[in-house]
Amino acid sequence: MFSFIFCYFFNIFFYLNSFSFNLYDIYPNYIVNLNTIKIIHKTKNSKNKILCVFGVLENDYGKKIEDEMLKWLLPNYNLYIVYQKYPGKLFEYPALKFAQYLIKKENQTLLLYLHSKGAFYPGFEKNVVRELWKYEYSGNNIKKYINPILNNIADVTSMYVGISKATWFNGFYISYRAFNIIGNLDKQLNKSRFIYEGLFSNTNVRVLGIIKNKVDKNIYDIAKQHLLELIKKKKIHDL
Repeated sequence: MFSFIFCYFFNIFFYLNSFSFNLYDIYPNYIVNLNTIKIIHKTKNSKNKILCVFGVLENDYGKKIEDEMLKWLLPNYNLYIVYQKYPGKLFEYPALKFAQYLIKKENQTLLLYLHSKGAFYPGFEKNVVRELWKYEYSGNNIKKYINPILNNIADVTSMYVGISKATWFNGFYISYRAFNIIGNLDKQLNKSRFIYEGLFSNTNVRVLGIIKNKVDKNIYDIAKQHLLELIKKKKIHDL
């Protein structure tokens, strides 16, 4: 479990391109010492590609994960990377905030949101997450995630969804409509680490798990089993 370390000093504004937001709105009892967030547009030929916002922790292991994932993200997406200094005290918040800004600025129907915090630490479980991301969110498999949104069946699609609309593993396709429903992210978030997984739980956002719905227990075991089945079918190489 991650912990927050906060400093009591000055009211700090966080700037992303042409907009800013006040951290008091998120953590009214705390002031966070925050460095400026770095955003890089990676895709050169972005025509007809789906937007993707990829949150990355800016340290050696985060860079390793970034390099690994760029190999399949760049051919498939119009990619923006949002960096956050280690240890990433604000978790997914900066990347989500930028995703909400970007989808409206570009007037797109949907985008893919990913955050490497969900696949950051070494170990087999995190390799499972990244391998499933790579398989599920690339090539022809993209269609099974975006079609429910394009056909107005869902507002958010993810590999696994919990009974309270939790989107496991910090990766999902989200629509313009969903961002409009959840509204001002500054007002939605609080000190709870798990606010991000449950961002849609108390809203009428329609969330669909493409591999499995209503998964609230043994999520890694279920994901591992799915990965092993893909390996057995030779759709993914053996880890």
